[in-house]
Amino acid sequence: MELYYDSEGRMGILKQRARRCVCKYCGGRLSLKRISFSEIEDARVEIFCKSCDRIEYGVEPEIYQSALYFVEEMGFNYYPDLNQSEKTKRMNVAKVCDIMAWENKNLGILNRDGFTVPLAANKNMIGECVILDETDLEDMEDISVGTL
Repeated sequence: MELYYDSEGRMGILKQRARRCVCKYCGGRLSLKRISFSEIEDARVEIFCKSCDRIEYGVEPEIYQSALYFVEEMGFNYYPDLNQSEKTKRMNVAKVCDIMAWENKNLGILNRDGFTVPLAANKNMIGECVILDETDLEDMEDISVGTL
């Protein structure tokens, strides 16, 4: 374990991850912060979210956006016994981030360096709002009546 902390590799991994990833609770930017828990100097550095004031390993931004959309639009609630608050929403988003990251890792499209394949997802589609006017609704009614 000591070799891992002594190597320059760990610091490089942490720097890249802090630059690339976001906090899975709030979607905020991550930075490196010196934490005092070890005599080994590099072991004192961790990825940190200033917005949440917590040590956070982070998640890919695309996963966070998908998880946020899923919680907000689908009403996902992993913690039904807790009050519905901003904190509970963040905890739900973080849980969905964990699930999505786990799935992507098991599918082989995500590793510690990020996605291993180019993503085909349209980033603009997540959370896109559709505005329908009365004419659009009438057209939809004509189609549904015609198929009966």
